[in-house]
Amino acid sequence: MTERVTVTVRGARRRGPRRRPPDEHLEPGAARVRSLIRTQARLALATLTIVFLLLAGLPMLFACAPGLSHVRLLGVRLPWLILCGGVQPVWVVAAHRHVRLAERAERAFTEPARPE
Repeated sequence: MTERVTVTVRGARRRGPRRRPPDEHLEPGAARVRSLIRTQARLALATLTIVFLLLAGLPMLFACAPGLSHVRLLGVRLPWLILCGGVQPVWVVAAHRHVRLAERAERAFTEPARPE
């Protein structure tokens, strides 16, 4: 029978998290680039959250108010009407808003810093 061997790295547990160097040691625009990336990531997360809450709220709305699922408009039940004609405008408005705000952040990034 063979003997089991555990392989470990010395000092791996004692090591703390890697530390990033301060911004002044990096190239001049690196801090601004990271700021732009953080801004756009926050914007994407906000857009995702808004769209998710609106679209996930539809099933909850029909679960909380079951009478709405039997309402008919133009011969079509309301849930189907919302799914077929109401979801696309939400996507379009969210996408338009996201692109507009992302372009604004990029313009603010590319503009030279104004001395005050």
